[in-house]
Amino acid sequence: MAATYIEPPKFRVANFIAEGDFVTAIGNITMKDEDGKAAHYSYCDVWRFRGDSIVELRAFVIKTEVKNETRSAA
Repeated sequence: MAATYIEPPKFRVANFIAEGDFVTAIGNITMKDEDGKAAHYSYCDVWRFRGDSIVELRAFVIKTEVKNETRSAA
């Protein structure tokens, strides 16, 4: 990862949802682009487990214009 990014991305998890064999994380990522400016993304990762092992991961990332697009439902 060090060769790919100017500095490590910063992740913020807004929600974890667990049901059966699935865990879902929804949140935001901030990282510096090639010009050193902050670039913002919303993400959703869905993990499927079998026993203690991860057997599937689906990850979705959307570039956003505004930081903290994802908010906790409260």
